[in-house]
Amino acid sequence: MRRTAGIRSLTWLVTVGTAGGCSYFDQVGGGEVTFDLPMARDFQIDSADPRWWPSPPQGVPEVVCSGPAALVRDCCQPPNPMTAVDCQAYPLGCDLDGMCALAFDYDDAVDVDLGRDVPALKSQLRSVLAQATLARIDTTVTGGVGTLSVRAANLFVAPKGTPSARADGVIFLAGIPLGSGTRQVDLDAQARFGLSSFLADFNTPFTLILSAHVVVKSGAAPKGVATINVDGRVEASF
Repeated sequence: MRRTAGIRSLTWLVTVGTAGGCSYFDQVGGGEVTFDLPMARDFQIDSADPRWWPSPPQGVPEVVCSGPAALVRDCCQPPNPMTAVDCQAYPLGCDLDGMCALAFDYDDAVDVDLGRDVPALKSQLRSVLAQATLARIDTTVTGGVGTLSVRAANLFVAPKGTPSARADGVIFLAGIPLGSGTRQVDLDAQARFGLSSFLADFNTPFTLILSAHVVVKSGAAPKGVATINVDGRVEASF
């Protein structure tokens, strides 16, 4: 069962169930092990956090900005009597549905230390895994995603301490389903093996990053907290 060391006091909550049952690791035999990714805490998005981009004081203008019915092409200069928006502070744009919107990516990172936190690996600290594959990922969303206008979320892996999904050395793993309840993530070959180099040298911690794409439109600015809990199951051999 995945152990959670602590969750920050935030209002965005998503919980992911542990894949593969309640045993923290299972000795398979022949030098093979399977184990759950240890996570210090869940991923969280908070509209009160400095990483959240605030909406303009006058709100996002409800204006059509593309297509034959467009009133403006520049959402920073809506038609009268609406007030112009300082787009240096609030970078508005035209969304896919042709309406003005404030769109941004909110990243939350979790450091993972396999050599420290996986019992099956502690007795092999001088070893390097010959093979390691991400077998599955399960996620559970428990609230706040719709309220916070989160349109999509993706999971990335990077060297330890990487704060953003747009930094150098970041590798895309998979899209995260945002529906309610526990769901299994669809992993392609790239996702299953994209984590391998970070898993094999298990004495070197790495970082998982969840990047949520937020699209805020007209009306009251979203407020709240959501938490996304992600559990991963690894199949490896020495």
